[in-house]
Amino acid sequence: MSARWRYILQEAFVGLRRNLMMTVAVILSVTVSLTLLGASLLLSDQVELATDDWVGQVEVSIFLCDGRTCPEITDEQQQQLREDLEDQPVVAEVFFESKQDAYDRFVELFRDQPNLVESVDPDVLPASFRVRLENPQLFNVIAEQFEAYPGVEEIVDQRQVLDQFLRFTNVIRNAALIVAAIQLVAAGVLIANTIRVAAFARREQTSIMKLVGASNWYIRLPFVLEGVLAGVLGAFLSWGLLYASVPRVAAQLRRDIELMPFIDAAHVIAVGPWLLAAGVGIAAFSSVVALRRFLDV
Repeated sequence: MSARWRYILQEAFVGLRRNLMMTVAVILSVTVSLTLLGASLLLSDQVELATDDWVGQVEVSIFLCDGRTCPEITDEQQQQLREDLEDQPVVAEVFFESKQDAYDRFVELFRDQPNLVESVDPDVLPASFRVRLENPQLFNVIAEQFEAYPGVEEIVDQRQVLDQFLRFTNVIRNAALIVAAIQLVAAGVLIANTIRVAAFARREQTSIMKLVGASNWYIRLPFVLEGVLAGVLGAFLSWGLLYASVPRVAAQLRRDIELMPFIDAAHVIAVGPWLLAAGVGIAAFSSVVALRRFLDV
């Protein structure tokens, strides 16, 4: 390493130690900001992962009349309905779910709510055909053709429930991104103030360097490096916090919710470079802006 770069690094570390309390405050601020940013990125990954899995499993439910709200479907009508569904080119698979099958699935889904299970019996739940489409967007093809079929009570597209969930998660994700952006701005202001104080404390030294012919960037570079080092440390701390917590939380949720795929440590690792880039970027930008305004050399 050349003497010039050795001096720049030495000055940067001296500056960090000299303003230790402000340096710690900067690192913690960057850590909080980037942790929120990383959490929002991981939430996006989780939503995308779950959506890809669920879209492949989206089904159209064709509920059959059982004599309560419309005439009960006959065996001949039920068989004809199945054959017509299977003949549709947009249909991938057709499953029949009897009243007892629907009840068994209901008991499995709500096994943790015994009071709810006890209030329902198999006769309350209608039999249905569950239709998986080649393309879930083609729901209207099925709805328009079969909603007037004899023995058909209702046709339900499960995408409606999925869309509601996605809208909810998008609100949470956008809110997290907004909070992270505000925190990043606050961290940038704190970095700029820290660099301003450091530059003011060494104003005589920088004036002498200018008199002996040092360039503006050579004088400014140690201060910029101070901010960048604080940003790098904050990025690694936020990365470590996410790596230590997110896989554990996902593993616990995976045990409790068996029907949903969850992100793992690989997703956290993939977020790391983005956090590092954000930490270095906000620190470098804030430092340069502070020096251009408060260090006129």
